[in-house]
Amino acid sequence: MNFYYMFIIQGEGMATDEMSVVDHLHELRKRIIICLIGIFSVTFIIYDKVSYLIYILMKPIEKFNLSLVYFKPTDGFVTRIEISLIAALVITSPITIYEVLAFIVVGLTKKEKKFLYKNLLILLSLFIFGTVFGYIKILPYSLSFLISYGESYLKPVLNVSTYFSFIGVFCLYTGIMFLIPYILIILGKFSLISSKILRKKQIPVIIGVLMVEGFLLPSVDFFTFIVVAAPILLMYELSIWIIFFKEIRKRRRENVSGSSWKGFKFRWR
Repeated sequence: MNFYYMFIIQGEGMATDEMSVVDHLHELRKRIIICLIGIFSVTFIIYDKVSYLIYILMKPIEKFNLSLVYFKPTDGFVTRIEISLIAALVITSPITIYEVLAFIVVGLTKKEKKFLYKNLLILLSLFIFGTVFGYIKILPYSLSFLISYGESYLKPVLNVSTYFSFIGVFCLYTGIMFLIPYILIILGKFSLISSKILRKKQIPVIIGVLMVEGFLLPSVDFFTFIVVAAPILLMYELSIWIIFFKEIRKRRRENVSGSSWKGFKFRWR
């Protein structure tokens, strides 16, 4: 009889757990649907006004009086959709982030939620700043150098798809670049890495950055290659020094607290 009741209780427990998993999947499905509806709705709205975005994206080469061309009949249509979709992803990113957080934070403590919200906001701000910085400060100089250099013996003709892809990847890369120092600082705060480890990994990091850049921007010249690689390596060096000084402060606090405790014990004796 006891075995029978144990079996019933275990079965009910399994059913409850199974229902909770199903509910969790339904919640995930609902969040994904909300994100997709938002993205496709904004894409549809932007598609009709995408010419304004194209005008903004043409600003970096405005002084060269160049026109974009296409080589395949579908290039114009596909490029228009791609620009609209990317713009929609950016515009609806707060909704997407909210839905992701609403799904994740259910299983977190109050302290973990606070840490997540705070650092996510900082990371998002750094990414936006890096993307805008790359578009306003780095991209015009790189394009100016490339086009001016080619004009000395070639007539420049820009493919619409290649041009916008270049801008997108370039800005994405600079946006990610600005995230690296803060991510390393967070890891250092939890003692997952140290300044000593980061210094040992400098050469592999340099090689890795150059390999990733070569994969993302395979057709750029040497000057642009250096212009894009240098900031991320400088950011890496900066994060090493920030973590190093944090380690020094931590050791000082530990030494001070240790000395106070020893003094207390000595007087007590």
